[in-house]
Amino acid sequence: MRCGGRFLILVLAAGLAGAFARGDDPLPDGSAVVVDVEGKEVTLTGVKFTTGIRRLAWLADPNGSTEDAKKGPLAVEVRETHSTIFTKGVVTLVQVSHLEAVKYDYEKKVVNVSVKGLKEPLTGTLEYKGFNVLGFGGSVDGKATTFSGGVFGKSTMKTVKAATFSGAKALPEPRLTGTTWAIQIVQPAAKDPTLTVRNLKVLYQFPGGVERVEDGIPVRKGALLPLNGTVKRLEILATDTNTNMTAAEVETTTGPERIIIVPLTQELDKKTGTLIGFVGEVDAGWKLFPLHTIKVATLTDVKKKVD
Repeated sequence: MRCGGRFLILVLAAGLAGAFARGDDPLPDGSAVVVDVEGKEVTLTGVKFTTGIRRLAWLADPNGSTEDAKKGPLAVEVRETHSTIFTKGVVTLVQVSHLEAVKYDYEKKVVNVSVKGLKEPLTGTLEYKGFNVLGFGGSVDGKATTFSGGVFGKSTMKTVKAATFSGAKALPEPRLTGTTWAIQIVQPAAKDPTLTVRNLKVLYQFPGGVERVEDGIPVRKGALLPLNGTVKRLEILATDTNTNMTAAEVETTTGPERIIIVPLTQELDKKTGTLIGFVGEVDAGWKLFPLHTIKVATLTDVKKKVD
């Protein structure tokens, strides 16, 4: 009996120790701890995002070995506060692999997006319908479950108050080479603030999810105006949607200010692509500026090598 008693105690102790160890273990990658608006907390496994994301198709490698490599990595679109006065405003694109957590405050109409490697979260606004909405699903205790953050009233999806995603990877060190740009955006309420980005490029979107970036500004009659140090200043003047042309004032290192006409379409493999804006690198990932959000873009620095 004594031996049996000691054996039972040892078994119970080992079992409790194992339970505590499992409780302290990190969640497997692809999991999330989700808190709904009623305060209920669940663990979601096999997380897959459905809305609020897009492919960074200009980073696609057709010879890649994974879907993300072939089509471009998935990214969360964050429309930050004071983005612009337009519904379709400036967005910050954060790769899903770096997404650490989201926290919604529906009374204040904001969302805080934590990114692995950033000291402060990005703050997005919920004032514009359809923006900063994040939908995702997976399994809770073996049952398929879907969640939605940023929207109330979804009958088939539970509304998220907060979610913490496991396995987030730290952002890579930012590139210190190339060009730095100050982009003044159209936002009278915030006195037209200026945002800083690196290595600005022109982004085209083609049918079938194909995207392409150019290192220069296209001109209706003439060669590309390089953004690697030749263009010093660009001011968007007007856009004609009937002719798909934009008028802009440009200043370069090789000449005085002049007016240029920028075509908004481009042909590639017998497909017509549309210029959807300028994209630049930031610590969180990239910022996408639709043309109508840009007031003035000014080159502020050119670095040939890492400091």
